[in-house]
Amino acid sequence: MDRARIEVDFNELDDPMPVSKTDLVTDSEGNAIALFEGMEIYLYESDCDEFDRQDNLIADGIAVRNPDMSHIAKWCCQINELGVRHESDDPNFQLPELTADEKRNIIYGKIEEWVSLIGSKDNVIVKGAIETYMKILKRIERGEL
Repeated sequence: MDRARIEVDFNELDDPMPVSKTDLVTDSEGNAIALFEGMEIYLYESDCDEFDRQDNLIADGIAVRNPDMSHIAKWCCQINELGVRHESDDPNFQLPELTADEKRNIIYGKIEEWVSLIGSKDNVIVKGAIETYMKILKRIERGEL
């Protein structure tokens, strides 16, 4: 990561974004951070791209006390205009390069895993994922990726 960040769950994306139940949080480097109103804070959630390379979701903003006193989080983040994004959206961030064979092997492994999950059940989400990865495989074969 570009800097120490506080781990959050962006699936709980609210405005403002819940950050902590307490005044102290631990950042990604193990530092204890005392939150205060107006403090610049940096958030992340662990994530990977379609080839399992680390590509975290990140956001930056300002610490604010939660306006909803009944909410479990005491501190929130008012996310800035850049919003939630992947690290790879920064032109200076470099994902490790993979060969076409490495990409193909990763995708085939995922497809085999998903096919075993489907069994005889009609699983639309898994079938949709398989179709997406098959399209990616075709693009790899054509040298587009």
